[in-house]
Amino acid sequence: MFGGVVIVGALLSGLFIWRVIMSSPHSIGKAGERHVARKLSWLPKEYIVLNDIMLKTRYGTTQIDHVIVSPYGIFVIETKNYKGWIFGHENSEEWKQSLLGKKRMWGWSSEKHQFRNPIRQNQAHTRAIKRLLSEIGDFRIIPIVVFSDSADLRITAPNHVVVNWSSLRSAIKQFDVPCVPDQYIWSIVGKITSANIVEEKIRENHAYTVQQAQQRKRQMVANGICSQCCSALVERDGKYGRFLGCSNYPRCKFTSPLD
Repeated sequence: MFGGVVIVGALLSGLFIWRVIMSSPHSIGKAGERHVARKLSWLPKEYIVLNDIMLKTRYGTTQIDHVIVSPYGIFVIETKNYKGWIFGHENSEEWKQSLLGKKRMWGWSSEKHQFRNPIRQNQAHTRAIKRLLSEIGDFRIIPIVVFSDSADLRITAPNHVVVNWSSLRSAIKQFDVPCVPDQYIWSIVGKITSANIVEEKIRENHAYTVQQAQQRKRQMVANGICSQCCSALVERDGKYGRFLGCSNYPRCKFTSPLD
């Protein structure tokens, strides 16, 4: 009897630990990347998909969720497995996620979280790919940010492609003018795969470095300083309410949402 109780207790404990691990931001993010990788695998054979690429840059390393090499350009895809309402502007340092929480007597509670602007994040990835391929040629690079179908996108980004999972392949296929000659396709694939960093220690250090950099930027904004040009931040009115903007506008277009 006692042994049975111990076994049940161990199973429940293991289940609890597994749920905690699987609900961590890292695990949720990886699940989203796997989902997008499956969707991309259904593209025609002329699209060559490379997943989870880490490249060395002049500032350290950058990690890219998905790269697609095709005759129509090189697609650089950033995946966000977020749900709820997503608010943001292409020039903002951070975007906002708004979620309905638990049911209360007075209605639904809400949760709000801020996260790094994925367009800016993907711009760094695009620059890394462009520099890497500069020895081969100058190719069209198309950055795309893709969110879960559970995300309701309230994004202002006229100059960028930001879509849900269900619209990803159609977003890719809208670029249908050939611009990468066939003889370069496998040279590009080989260049990217050979530069990909696979050492676990370097990858772990990359994640820590990114977290530290984001903390420093958030601290600057909390102190009223623009994290791009170090000018003072001022409150302004916008389409979705008040926000912080750089006093050096229009030379610096940094913005940050207000709670």
